[in-house]
Amino acid sequence: MEDSVKYVIGIDQGASKTHAIVSDEYGIVLGMGKSYGACHSSDGMTHAITAVKEAVDQALEQSGISIQEIELIAAGMTGVDWDFEEALLTKVLREAFPTEKVIVVNDCIIAMRAGTRRSYGCVLCAGSGLNCAVRNENGDQIIYGFYIDDEFQGGYSLGKKTIRAVIDSHIGLKGETKLTRMILDYFNVDTVDELLYRKMTNAVTSKDYLYLPIILEEAAAQNDSVALNVLADYGKNIAMYAVRGMEKLSMLNMGVDIILSGSIFKCKLPILREAVSLEVHKYAINAKIVDAVYEPIVGAALLGLDSLNKVIPEEVYDNLEKSADKFKIKRMSDEEEG
Repeated sequence: MEDSVKYVIGIDQGASKTHAIVSDEYGIVLGMGKSYGACHSSDGMTHAITAVKEAVDQALEQSGISIQEIELIAAGMTGVDWDFEEALLTKVLREAFPTEKVIVVNDCIIAMRAGTRRSYGCVLCAGSGLNCAVRNENGDQIIYGFYIDDEFQGGYSLGKKTIRAVIDSHIGLKGETKLTRMILDYFNVDTVDELLYRKMTNAVTSKDYLYLPIILEEAAAQNDSVALNVLADYGKNIAMYAVRGMEKLSMLNMGVDIILSGSIFKCKLPILREAVSLEVHKYAINAKIVDAVYEPIVGAALLGLDSLNKVIPEEVYDNLEKSADKFKIKRMSDEEEG
């Protein structure tokens, strides 16, 4: 590599993992590092930054590039929910690494950037929880974060809706459903009364709620109308966060990519995606629904490259695609995102 080549570090820190990659300005990934997941606000700043350092050190060692050669660091980090946290983490990363050029964003933003060849767009991140972010061409953005109601918090809320569907079916508010037998078997109980008692005595754990969407999908795959409606209603409701965000930033008439990211959108059935698409296109006819292909760490690198180039050449995206295969940073259907 020539001395004039510029290098960036992309960082993705979530609750389950911390990843870092070193890329040159042409989109060729030269090294990758991994460490444990952390969040500065819940696990402590020292714990979170130690994970970042471990991942970055591995990526640098593999790339053969020194930290002094890095032009810019772009980090998408969980817990960047308030303006002061962005400034705080920027300061901490500048102290941890010898570079003044540091960009810190909520990890939802890099998930968006990983899914589009534009610097702007929208993302719905549905994993164990839910987040939605919208960003326009000027860099103005809306990140919903804590504004999202508990009723729509990803896998956790879908688990709750699954149990509610069984209860509603039992009392006649919904039709018969295969979910009843499947959920009773999962909890090893004989009646819906026993299931309800477990729910009301807090014997249903967070781990249970997060597993139940798998059963919900299994029932939907058997064409169970109750299960299908739970998924469709969920997709319709969360789509409105994207719609209203685009409306606030005057983007409804633009050809915006709306990225669907997170483990919930790895559902093999089309109904969830179709429900989001149908609701979005009532308001934003030119919007394009895009299934995330790359892991968010690719978006972190692109965010850094955006700062080096006003417009990123197509060859950069082509090089990143080749690198994604080499470093296994494409989303796989059987993996969970943190």
